[in-house]
Amino acid sequence: MKTRSLIIIIFLFIFSPVAFAELKLTKEQDSRATELFKETRCLVCQSQTIYDSNSEMATDLKLYIIEQIIAGKSNYEIENQLVKNYGEWILMTPAFSQSNYFLWFGPFIILLLGAIMMLRYILKNNE
Repeated sequence: MKTRSLIIIIFLFIFSPVAFAELKLTKEQDSRATELFKETRCLVCQSQTIYDSNSEMATDLKLYIIEQIIAGKSNYEIENQLVKNYGEWILMTPAFSQSNYFLWFGPFIILLLGAIMMLRYILKNNE
């Protein structure tokens, strides 16, 4: 029994690096992975990207992205799958869509309204 357990442990110890050998990336794949890591929000930390986070969920997402890159998927396909699984909130930069117009144009509208109000106030006080 001891010999059998020892053989299994040695077998697992020797061949466990083989399981991770496929996760080696070329320079181009590595830069793509880093780019995607910086565009993906950590679901645990919420204000960090998975690139900056050390949470277990961020690690799982990093591994998923690496696996998808190795499988030959494009960044667009990977992002679409992440959005499908977790919602658009997972992206640090929301997509430019009709439902997000306020996110994109809201700050400019508020700034414009503030400038108009200041201009009216200044002109009213100068009269």
